[in-house]
Amino acid sequence: MPRRRYAVSVMASVMALGSAASAASEPPSAPAKAKDGAAPAVKITGAPGNGLTVSVGEVFSLNVRSRIQLRYQLNISPEDDAGERDLQQMINIGTARLFFSGYAYRPQLTYLIQLAVAGRDFRDGATSPIFDAYVDWKIHRDFNVRAGQFFVPFDRLRTVRESALQMADRPVPVGELTLDRDVGITLYSDEFLGDRSPVAWRVSVFGGGGTNLTLGKEPGALVVGRLELRPLGAIDDDSEGDLERRRRPGVALGGAFAANINTNRLRSTTGATFAGGTTDYLHAAADLVFKWRGFALEAEYLWKRASNDEIRSTDEEGAPLTEFTRSAQGTVFQASYAFDPPFEIVGRFSRLYAFGGTDPKLVSEVDSRGQELGVGLNYYFNKHRMKLQADWIARMPHDFDFDRASHVAHLQLDATF
Repeated sequence: MPRRRYAVSVMASVMALGSAASAASEPPSAPAKAKDGAAPAVKITGAPGNGLTVSVGEVFSLNVRSRIQLRYQLNISPEDDAGERDLQQMINIGTARLFFSGYAYRPQLTYLIQLAVAGRDFRDGATSPIFDAYVDWKIHRDFNVRAGQFFVPFDRLRTVRESALQMADRPVPVGELTLDRDVGITLYSDEFLGDRSPVAWRVSVFGGGGTNLTLGKEPGALVVGRLELRPLGAIDDDSEGDLERRRRPGVALGGAFAANINTNRLRSTTGATFAGGTTDYLHAAADLVFKWRGFALEAEYLWKRASNDEIRSTDEEGAPLTEFTRSAQGTVFQASYAFDPPFEIVGRFSRLYAFGGTDPKLVSEVDSRGQELGVGLNYYFNKHRMKLQADWIARMPHDFDFDRASHVAHLQLDATF
């Protein structure tokens, strides 16, 4: 027997003996046993990009993975009055993540904990490294439940995980108008009323304040409903691009509506915290994913409207204080083609529109960089688990004025182990 297989076999035997010893010291109902009364079999597997998995029969498993992103970024400012641009570079670890996942008690009860430990991961004054922490119970084909902190199931271009993106940064409209992670509960089904049903649904209730809450606020809630349709069958719409070069076309259509009542966050679930009160935000989204023979298209429309444009209060010295909410809408189109071998080209076009009376800062941002054009080149060593990415993005006014555009270029290695 080869040394490596022998080592794994010994480790498994030791762990199995440990499990049996533990079972002997506990009440009969505490540990699960196989049908023949023996301790559950211990299995250890691992692969690049999939991490290391230890499973104990059907009663417990633990998968450990890690991900890093080595990132070079070059920022180029708009031209000044002399026609010159300012260049600034940044070289860093764009992100570093640790994942712990598996099932407990039964394979239908799964869990996931994701920790983000790079400096760039700590946004909006975050003090906790927890990105995801939830349990998921697959009760029935038509009814499942997830509880904890995770992506709000609102729009597709946000719920695609960062490790499965084709470009280094998400589109500007998504950053402004999406609903990010929050703490709550989701009821859902991916194949409603049939094993091959094209219909999926999600209904969720969250706290509405986003992640890393440390202070209380007025009672409120974020209520979300999403409906999805896959008329041509299963499609990997939670991963960008068509790296499989699928022979049959795949289509996913989605729509969502959300109401965030009494939120004190500037962008509904993200951004600064209002000092003088709360507001209500209404959200709507519609999205499309199409994939066929290496070609992929993503399109999305996002809409957000605050119940009031201003929050008026007084500061600690009694002086009047006015804070603005942010209301806008936007569209995103992103297309790509994956060659064989796994080389990919991708292009993006997006627009953000500010509503009248909204935050003057948002209006200024839209006037200066509300339109976005970008192109990227990717090489996949192990699909999205190991890839080299390069892209260029220009953000400018809506009239394609490149003299007023700000540019950013990225070169990054994204690797999951």
